[in-house]
Amino acid sequence: MNLLPRLALLAVSGILLAALPGSDAHALTMSEKNKRLARQEFRTSAQRPCVPAKPCFKVRNNYPKTAKAEEPAWAAIDYRTEPDRYLQAVLAYIVEGNTAVDWQLQKNRKRDWYHAAWMHPVREPVHGLTFERGSRLHELSAQQTRRTNNWAVGFYNRAGATAFAKVWKDRAQPATAGFSFPEGTVSAKLLFTDATDDEAPYLKGNNLTWEADIRGNGQLVALRLLQVDVALKHKPENGLNGWVFGTFYFDGRLGHADYWDNLVPAGLEWGTSPGFTRADFAQGKRPQESWVNPVADAQFATRAPDGKLGYLGRMNGPVDDPRSSCLACHSRAMDMAGDADPPLFATFAASRIRQVVVTPNQTYETVLSAGPVNEDEVGFFFRNLAPGESFDGTHPSLDYSLQLMKGVELWGAWLKRQAATPALAERVGASGLTVGAARGN
Repeated sequence: MNLLPRLALLAVSGILLAALPGSDAHALTMSEKNKRLARQEFRTSAQRPCVPAKPCFKVRNNYPKTAKAEEPAWAAIDYRTEPDRYLQAVLAYIVEGNTAVDWQLQKNRKRDWYHAAWMHPVREPVHGLTFERGSRLHELSAQQTRRTNNWAVGFYNRAGATAFAKVWKDRAQPATAGFSFPEGTVSAKLLFTDATDDEAPYLKGNNLTWEADIRGNGQLVALRLLQVDVALKHKPENGLNGWVFGTFYFDGRLGHADYWDNLVPAGLEWGTSPGFTRADFAQGKRPQESWVNPVADAQFATRAPDGKLGYLGRMNGPVDDPRSSCLACHSRAMDMAGDADPPLFATFAASRIRQVVVTPNQTYETVLSAGPVNEDEVGFFFRNLAPGESFDGTHPSLDYSLQLMKGVELWGAWLKRQAATPALAERVGASGLTVGAARGN
């Protein structure tokens, strides 16, 4: 990484680096004015104003320093042998106290939950949703042709929030060196879509509908719950780092009165199944470090390029990129310190999978006639990283938290604008992050 341009830029406003490569990437000496402004930004819930007569999102990022002892129901369940039962226990933990207050975390009297800090530049103001990956052709059903819009809000339990407390001990700037979540961390994310009944018939029924300012003009759009993601940190063992990721999708055809009872487990993943190849898939084998619900597998069989939720049958959600998997995607979480994000998947030359336009949308296709798959290059994206191991070996690991990664990135973009001259700030704004953009899964 070439630090000279960054040093010069920071010098514009008198912000000096207090550390060199090898120490914390954000150990900066900031002016008192910028510290004060950064703390104000930290407390901001959303940049856009609240919509009159509608709920107004309030971020919860007053992170605790200590966790509370818990004995969760899933602790006694082997997720490898009883993944469905395990996921149901996790879902019960997440919804308790949250559904009664419509996921306004501050009002939950059963359990503490917290949002990721510094996401406010990309949050809409009603529910704090951020823009997710749009659904490509037939990823939701055979009837879905347009690219539907998906939005989400995520949060962490008290144990996970203690890790955020360390990163944001100084509310003015993050400290990411040596970051990791403790065992007992639970993260969840609600994902909503503007897909219609025709595009996703299973969304009919007793669903959760939110109106959100996704267009940024105060004119609210109705979104329905499509997917719920969960992630839990266990003790590392047997060559695995302890992370377990799961996904649910909504199916109103179940007919339950409470919408959360209409959530169907899509699958669970505790490893990326390294070494599982396209030849294995063609022989009818399936990844060994994940479980995919056969019902979900059949529901989303129209997803390109393999007719599976994730790459070669790995576990993923219906909103997620079918060329990856939950753990594989999140393994890329790093403090990029202004550098470009790492790619999600191997190039066409290595994977023989390419994106193609099918108006008015896009999809993926596999072209094995172009040559053999380079399994070594593809396998780079499906590794079981050791605790603390960096995805690219250069940037500090953020322990599978893409939300933390995004928040730190947005903080860095803000600081860069503060450091710039007015003319340069305009150029930075024009070439920087798109408001509303989110990362991968």
